Amino acid sequence: MTTEELYVKYESLDSDQIREFVDAYAERIIDDMDVKCLMQFVYDTITENLMIQEPKEILEEVFCVYDEETVAELIESVTPD
Repeated sequence: MTTEELYVKYESLDSDQIREFVDAYAERIIDDMDVKCLMQFVYDTITENLMIQEPKEILEEVFCVYDEETVAELIESVTPD
């Protein structure tokens, strides 16, 4: 199939088929990644998602994952003595 034919065929997909297409694409991308690339992708995704939040929202999310001691360690790691 030509690129143009593929665009036409893609445009005929319904929403369930588009979701299946996206799922298959994501699985293929992940399967083709080595561990180092996968870790970098996860890191980039986490940091990008956090950096678009307000500072208070970032802290609230961190508290949802970690206890006060860990949050304190993270804050201390970035503040001067």
